[in-house]
Amino acid sequence: MTDTATGVTSTGRTWPLAPEGGAAGTLHRGRLGNGLRLLVAPDHTAPAVAVAVLYDVGHRSEPEGREGFAHLFEHLMFQGSGNLEKLAHARYINGCGGGFNGITHRDHTSFFEVVPSGALELVLFLEADRMRAPGLTEEALANQVAVVEQEIRRKVFDNPYGGLPSPYLPAVMFDDFANAHDGWGAAERLRTVTVEECWAFFKKYYTPANALLVVCGNAEPGLVEELAERHFGAIPGGVASPPRREPGPDTAQPTSHQGAPRHREHRRLGAAMPAMAAGWRIPDPARQETEYQAAVLLSEVLAKGPESILQRQLIQRNASVSQLSMTVGLGGSPYESRDPDVLALTMFLTGKSDPRAVLGTVYEELTNLAACGPTPEILSRHAAKWATAWARALDPLGVRAQRLGAFELLHGRAELALELPSRIRRVTSGQVAQAAAELAGQPQRWVTLLPETAHQTAGAKR
Repeated sequence: MTDTATGVTSTGRTWPLAPEGGAAGTLHRGRLGNGLRLLVAPDHTAPAVAVAVLYDVGHRSEPEGREGFAHLFEHLMFQGSGNLEKLAHARYINGCGGGFNGITHRDHTSFFEVVPSGALELVLFLEADRMRAPGLTEEALANQVAVVEQEIRRKVFDNPYGGLPSPYLPAVMFDDFANAHDGWGAAERLRTVTVEECWAFFKKYYTPANALLVVCGNAEPGLVEELAERHFGAIPGGVASPPRREPGPDTAQPTSHQGAPRHREHRRLGAAMPAMAAGWRIPDPARQETEYQAAVLLSEVLAKGPESILQRQLIQRNASVSQLSMTVGLGGSPYESRDPDVLALTMFLTGKSDPRAVLGTVYEELTNLAACGPTPEILSRHAAKWATAWARALDPLGVRAQRLGAFELLHGRAELALELPSRIRRVTSGQVAQAAAELAGQPQRWVTLLPETAHQTAGAKR
């Protein structure tokens, strides 16, 4: 229905959160006439509010030859706007005791603030002003290219392991540019970006029709709708970006047993020990929800805690690995991306451990788990630990606003973020065994990072 006072199209009802027994609360959805979607999650336990604006654009939206552009553009959105000079956004948020940030993901870009609830309208004004007219100038572009170059140097080049598994693993997992390329990019290419390109990117992706406004905390849905209409309503709507980037032909099925093993080796100055990362395609979270959630719990059974299978086998028994971790999704968190995505295993090797032998052991353990599955006791313990950690992570308002927004934008159901603990507890041993079998049947895809001395670096051709 449409509220004639505000022009906001509303769902007309609130949505229960976590009906299986998760966090209590309601969700309220709405949409402005220009296409901007609204999601409000009231929580009156504290006089604070989190605001997140998510745009359906990320690393996988970048044009070929412009690797790192989405991240650069996120920086540019902080360089002033139509009514605000450079640094004014930060000054206003800090001045009211709040905090803010922006993050570029594979499929979306998020800007968020956490402030006292009395500053809600201030934040909506600030976000609307840069959605309407960001400060895209030659000076701002040159300044932020330099800032991004420093960030790349600090997080990738000066990091002995370069942020493993990214940016190395996607290149062996996928063939197509959107999925395989490095989202950090290279400074020499980013220096050639023009202001005209920035405006074109802005007009294509940074529109109300391609965005979601999330308000979480001490705010009433009616007030949020009124303020959103006041500040965002007059912005031209634009066009929503099309559903995303299909994977290449080699990755059309996440459980495909076809394809040859792939391996790449990199040498890193400053690395104290060899490291490696292996990846497996995981089911589509939209079309294979049960199988995806089984993969989430499988990662816990395999690699989380000293009682996990791989930690017992590779660290405690074989002593071939000093530490390991496994993430569901290249972004580091479940449901953070659309399909296709990857379950990634990162390991730091000891002594003269053979990376191929270590990976062979991983495949052996996957085969063993596929044959019998975890015991109900082990499965229940891992599920409870995962559910507790997930619920605890959602407690801060800023994280909650971003995750609810990502689940709504990417998967169409913010409620799922709060239902996940109960859903993970319902995954069965047989489903985990099947998930292990799917991984065991996939070809080996992995990268190795080896220590490199300064002498080797000087003699190498770059």
